[in-house]
Amino acid sequence: MADEDQQSQRPAPRNKILSHLPTAIKIIELILAIFAIGLAVDPMNSFQQMFNRPRFKLDDAATIYVTVAGYILINGLFVISHMLGDRVPKRTLIIFAFVGAIMHLVAGSLMVHNWRHMNGSSHHYVYNNEIYASKQYVDMLISAAVFTFVNAVVFVVEIIAIIKWSS
Repeated sequence: MADEDQQSQRPAPRNKILSHLPTAIKIIELILAIFAIGLAVDPMNSFQQMFNRPRFKLDDAATIYVTVAGYILINGLFVISHMLGDRVPKRTLIIFAFVGAIMHLVAGSLMVHNWRHMNGSSHHYVYNNEIYASKQYVDMLISAAVFTFVNAVVFVVEIIAIIKWSS
């Protein structure tokens, strides 16, 4: 009789889709980061070659690359570990997402700062890759910044999802 009572008091099954939501969000973060880094590479490389204008600071490029590429690796490892059935502690996921949101805000801000700096007074002149930043590269940089800011928002959404639906 005691065994029957224990069997009938099983916990309600968790919603399987919601338990995988943080990992799905990580995949979205990966895709956004790949777009951001793909859009930022050529503009940052070309800005280093301009000789008549102030150059893209190497410190800024390093911060942007470390943030975006680093979180491609980190989120890739989290997705792979989820697929292998490993459980990452909730606090660890929240800390990584929180730091990721802050770092992506910084990286996006640096992209916008450099975009404004490169786009500033050169709009009166003919664009070419040797003296002034080409319009295409300037547009690519601001697009990368948009993807980086969107990724920061997705990190905040991930924190909310982890707190609300992760066990």
